[in-house]
Amino acid sequence: MTVHSLEFTERMAGHIVAQNFTLNPAHPLSRTSFQEAEISPHHQPFEFTLTISVQDVNSFIRDPELQAAAFGTVASFAGKNFSVEEGHFNLFTRPSASPDLDTAKEMHYRLYLQDTQGKDWTFYGFKEILKEDGFEAWSQTTTLYFYLWEGHSDFKDGQEKKVHGLGILHISVGDFIKQLGTFKTNADSPLEEQSLIAQFLNVFAANLWQAYAPFMFTTTSSRWNEHLYPLHTTQGVALGEKTLHPLDTADGLTISVQRFKVKESTKVVLLLHGLTTSTDMYIMPEHQNLVNYLHAHGFTDVWSLDWRGSGRFTYNLIPHRYTIDDIAKNDVPRAVEFIRQKCGEDVEIHVICHCVGSLAFMASLAAGHVKNIKSVISNSVSLTPKVRWQGFLKLLFGPTVFEHLFGYAYISPRMPYLPGPGFGKWIYWMERLLRKECKEPACHLVSFMWGWGFPAAYSHRNMHPITHRRLVDLFGGTSFHYYRHIRKMLFAKASISYEKKNRTNYLEEMKKRKDLPPILLMSGSENHIFPGSNKETYAQLREHHGKVRYLELPYYGHQDVFMGQYCHIEVFPKLVAFLKEQGA
Repeated sequence: MTVHSLEFTERMAGHIVAQNFTLNPAHPLSRTSFQEAEISPHHQPFEFTLTISVQDVNSFIRDPELQAAAFGTVASFAGKNFSVEEGHFNLFTRPSASPDLDTAKEMHYRLYLQDTQGKDWTFYGFKEILKEDGFEAWSQTTTLYFYLWEGHSDFKDGQEKKVHGLGILHISVGDFIKQLGTFKTNADSPLEEQSLIAQFLNVFAANLWQAYAPFMFTTTSSRWNEHLYPLHTTQGVALGEKTLHPLDTADGLTISVQRFKVKESTKVVLLLHGLTTSTDMYIMPEHQNLVNYLHAHGFTDVWSLDWRGSGRFTYNLIPHRYTIDDIAKNDVPRAVEFIRQKCGEDVEIHVICHCVGSLAFMASLAAGHVKNIKSVISNSVSLTPKVRWQGFLKLLFGPTVFEHLFGYAYISPRMPYLPGPGFGKWIYWMERLLRKECKEPACHLVSFMWGWGFPAAYSHRNMHPITHRRLVDLFGGTSFHYYRHIRKMLFAKASISYEKKNRTNYLEEMKKRKDLPPILLMSGSENHIFPGSNKETYAQLREHHGKVRYLELPYYGHQDVFMGQYCHIEVFPKLVAFLKEQGA
């Protein structure tokens, strides 16, 4: 069987500016940084002429990275003449070099160079294709942002780069016309050659369609199955033993705790996620995560509870009538009991809890379902839930409308990714009319499900582009009854039990308790889901409980306090400082 090859030649020209700095690939430069360099009065002309060689057209088309070889010539720079030792070209690949949250695909150019003194260099360039931005197709497909750094290395290896120059190259109309005339194949006939070139151009056009066409028209099976990291992966945890422990609750559900142990300790940290998220929010591979940070700062035994609201459990996709009381009475005590069975009755348990996980844990603590907790860090909301008026309207009418009028069993950020115009997709189309801050469907649905903001759950500044694309895996679906319980709390202006008979006011119970541990209540200053909630709890508790504190995190929202790309610099040190104050 004949292996068919294809090649074409591309010339790009522009400018380079000498800049010496260390690049961390986790924080790539924005488009603006390259544009500022291009207009610098110190820029120098720069260009390359490359032949892109596809050795096997059929294999190339099947390759999700669409990778080909590249060879040619590169201009001199700073008195150095370069030869191209090896080159790689990716026609379209997943975003990695651009920090723009709306980058749908990128083209990558990686050239391993050597100067006349024998020193190795890497030319790394990328073109970014933005979602639903088809009017800029010519500009985006003909504009290359590039770095020149020491040594031979790939951007994706995550290692820091000693950059010596950066710039922008463009394809002129004249060069593009010439490029079209350079396509060559090893086909046996003109007709077969036209067919091979057409296959290549079809791949090019199909990738542009997936990026530029409105998402409602481009839901494909490849998008349904896309996972930038495996679902529920633990590869983000660098050290130690990782074990998963299913636990049965007294009311007939199975929950789980996951243990991340570097070594045995008499002081453990227990993490509780928010509603529809999971342990995944604490072990994200794309940047420094909380479990790694705790391990690195002496907390060698970390546990994470996936309580019944976890996005990992399919029973959240059927109608149910579980409440926050059920979590407080069954899930939290079961997890604490299990940890003490494994680690000893005298183990010190320090709790870090978030969102509805925090509501449930603080209710459990207030009602006496769990005791002898060494310290608590509670994020966003605990005993006095507060929401913006727009969020209150959604809580007031949403559960009844969606469950009884539309007959929906649950709501999920995955709805926009389902095939056709089916289940719940109209919600995304409606949200598109309101939300111009980004073009990621799951981001819009998370905002619809929680609070009110643009976006609601976090500040985009704090989110890694990969996290933004992974939202559909990091946030699951939920039935509507938890919303009803929170609505009751809003009317009561305090955390209360769901049933009216023998109702418990958890806020008042907490005020009565004399055996409470030190508690750090915290919230992002831009919290658009439960704004001001923990600050109000602090105001209510401080007269009754001298060990309570309040911490506000500037520029943070609700979820990014734990899932943000800068948390290891701006948030986690504050948590560890509090834990160590408590003798942990």
